[in-house]
Amino acid sequence: MDSPIKAKRAGTAFNLFFVEMMIVLLFFGIASAVILKTFVTADRISRESSRLEKMSFCAQTAAETFSRTGNLSETAEVMFGIKTDSVSEITVPLDESCSYSPADSDLLLTMTVCGEEYDGRLLELRISFSDKDGGVLYEVSSGAFVSAAFTERTESTYE
Repeated sequence: MDSPIKAKRAGTAFNLFFVEMMIVLLFFGIASAVILKTFVTADRISRESSRLEKMSFCAQTAAETFSRTGNLSETAEVMFGIKTDSVSEITVPLDESCSYSPADSDLLLTMTVCGEEYDGRLLELRISFSDKDGGVLYEVSSGAFVSAAFTERTESTYE
């Protein structure tokens, strides 16, 4: 005689629950890895943006100082406190915060004076930031209209 009550294995329900929990844990693990990678990428982009912003402010300061002084060596002295005889190009070692750092330099700032137009009084200053390997990170050019009195004082410098 067949019994209307069928026998059921005791472990079957537990095994299905265990498999379902493993799938849920796998899903959360993959989601956590994706979110962690997103946060790491966002942090890297934020640091790079901050670094570029500091370089931009430094370049802006250099361009404004050069337009006021009209002389590359005076610009280097005002900005970084270094004295140099170079009038056409100067390279300054900088740290991450764009401060003068000859010992621990992460960046190199190169300022180059080129071109004279309009009666020899319009000078172009090219500012370039590069890393230790020489790769250019940021570049900007600026023009400075130097007064006639200042041009006469430094006329022989740029010839």
